[in-house]
Amino acid sequence: VRNPLEILSKEGCQVQSLTVSDQHATLLLTHTNEAPISVDEISAAADDQNTTTKTTQSLLKLTIVPFHKQLLGSNPVISQEDIEKGQVAERNCLKHDPSASDKILSFLKQYTFQLSSDSGEEYSYYTASPENDKINPKGIEEMLNGVGKFDVELISPATPNQINRAMPSLGHVLIEETPQMYLQCTKPYIQTVVDSGSISWIKNLVEVKKEKERLLVNHDDFIINIDTKWRSHPPPLTTPREEWMNHPSTVDLYCLGICKQSGITCLRDLTSEHIPLLKAMMKEGLEAIKSTYGVDQDQMRVFIHYQPQFYHFHIHFTRLENEVGCSVERGHLVSDVIQNLSLEDYYKKRTIAYKLKKGTALEAIIGTYLQEQRD
Repeated sequence: VRNPLEILSKEGCQVQSLTVSDQHATLLLTHTNEAPISVDEISAAADDQNTTTKTTQSLLKLTIVPFHKQLLGSNPVISQEDIEKGQVAERNCLKHDPSASDKILSFLKQYTFQLSSDSGEEYSYYTASPENDKINPKGIEEMLNGVGKFDVELISPATPNQINRAMPSLGHVLIEETPQMYLQCTKPYIQTVVDSGSISWIKNLVEVKKEKERLLVNHDDFIINIDTKWRSHPPPLTTPREEWMNHPSTVDLYCLGICKQSGITCLRDLTSEHIPLLKAMMKEGLEAIKSTYGVDQDQMRVFIHYQPQFYHFHIHFTRLENEVGCSVERGHLVSDVIQNLSLEDYYKKRTIAYKLKKGTALEAIIGTYLQEQRD
């Protein structure tokens, strides 16, 4: 597990601002990676030590930011004008500002980062606390609005797909995906993502090697755990579970059920054979949430995303008050899916509409396909 401070302290580390709000900031870190990551690199390193140093990128996500967003947003990758235009070709048009980057680095390096959880792969989570003997915001004092603890998610190294998801949005398009479009565009794209190894971190979760403190259910066929998007949850490592019952943070309740079987990538792969799995996931998850948090079943929604954030089958559990991720063009209630699967090959035959972010690889693939159909 890499500590954020280790990366921030690397010589030549650069910071650019992706998205910044009053409560959140996502930063892109460009830095050297001195560890060989393949057999070929290790072999080459025996002849040339310089081959072990390569440039890589990481994402640093800060939550509940207790200081002014002006500092963290001072080195953007794209201008607000370009965002409003929604022109993909103009992404990354702003040059890196070394002065702004140095100020952001100087500020962040005044914090210590205490590991709270990690997936064993590129994802890790920290609590950042100011070091009293280091807090000296000289030169950037006018940009700060107080200091304090905040939560941090580090993705290192970050894949191009992860970076693209974190980029400022250029808007979305509504896709009406026919079965033919899925077979020709989406399915091959999903396979390239799976083959890239970018979801290898899932293995550590379903085998309960990592994030044990977040585990609610460990079934033969799936796990139920606390989703990292539930950021107001009391710290799982340090808060006794009996204190989770009726905790005020349950208004933001967000849990995840992850299938242990590989090969089920998304909603399109489901058939009637998966009905028992879905019923068990929903039943076990709702019972665990009731016994752990005191939230009744009629206060919960259980749904599936299409397109999902990652292509290993999973379902979402959220409190009715929490509307994150449940938009009508993306969320499919599991209870509805179970009924639909009683019809033969329902999700293989139907057209499915979903919102897709502009500028993504899949959006480009589908755009080319649609243009060819029109021609």
